Amino acid sequence: MSEIHGAVGAYVMNALDGAELDEFETHLADCATCQREVVEFRETASELSLLSRTAPPPALKESVMAAIAGVRVLPPEDGAGDPEPVPGVAEAVPRRALDELPVEPVDELAARRQRRTTRMLSLAVAAVTIVALVLGGWVVSLSQRPPVASATAETELLRAPDLKAYTIDLKDGGKATFIASKSLNKAMFSSGDLPALKEDKTYQLWTLAGPLTAPTRVTPDVLVGGGTTVKQWFTGPVAQSDALAISIEPAGGASAPTNVQGATAL
Repeated sequence: MSEIHGAVGAYVMNALDGAELDEFETHLADCATCQREVVEFRETASELSLLSRTAPPPALKESVMAAIAGVRVLPPEDGAGDPEPVPGVAEAVPRRALDELPVEPVDELAARRQRRTTRMLSLAVAAVTIVALVLGGWVVSLSQRPPVASATAETELLRAPDLKAYTIDLKDGGKATFIASKSLNKAMFSSGDLPALKEDKTYQLWTLAGPLTAPTRVTPDVLVGGGTTVKQWFTGPVAQSDALAISIEPAGGASAPTNVQGATAL
């Protein structure tokens, strides 16, 4: 990849494979900027995906097609071709002199990120606008939106100077992301596709001290439900921990993990 920083979006959408995926994940482990962008992209994709969870009314397709058919294509503006030369400029400044004028350097990375952000905002605005106009008052409720206090805590975590984000594959399916800051003593578990469990089972989070393969302390943390988009804060001593984990346990939780689904060192 010629511009590895620009691959964040493709990585979040699982569009990288082979050598590209290996190269980006190696880069991601040491790049705090890309780690933050991965977290932000996942949060945006997760919230936009909630729109698909509400069944649309039966007449939605007909309304959309009728709206499209009624759109009038505007003709091109007059004089939309090359701009007319400004009188006097060509005569006053020789072509060679114009070619030799200094060119302001362009920050390509910043420009690409700005274009990418603009595209994402445009898509988000378009999605919201279509829902509002076509459905004619049909309300889509994001009932799981976190309260203001929680959103503020998330923003604080994402801006932490020692922020670490680790995305892993879970043993029985799905992906999960652990987001942590030891300086803030905070960590969050996030998953957009946590598999559902039987009624007698639950997911449980853990904080660990010592080596990941042979921890000296294993502390049970909160229980997490599956089958949906999940965002859960750890309550344990993140600052004094060296790893985070998630397991499947009997309903009600356990004092020691029995079926570990995934873990990551901090």
